[in-house]
Amino acid sequence: LVRKYSLQHAESGLGSDYLKRRNVMRVRAEGEQFLLQAESVMGVVNWIEAFQAATNVALDLDERPMPRLPPLPR
Repeated sequence: LVRKYSLQHAESGLGSDYLKRRNVMRVRAEGEQFLLQAESVMGVVNWIEAFQAATNVALDLDERPMPRLPPLPR
């Protein structure tokens, strides 16, 4: 193991501006950026959801942002 990264305050999302490969997601953690390639679009969605869920539970309860609920019509 060369180095391990914490997912606290990490960001993850679709690497839509990276055009050399398809199905790429971008993960930013501890000042580093990683481009990861999945086999399919569904794989990208699943991985991004997993990274975001892991980022949400990596923070202490006091530091976690409150979820934003969608606005409901009156």
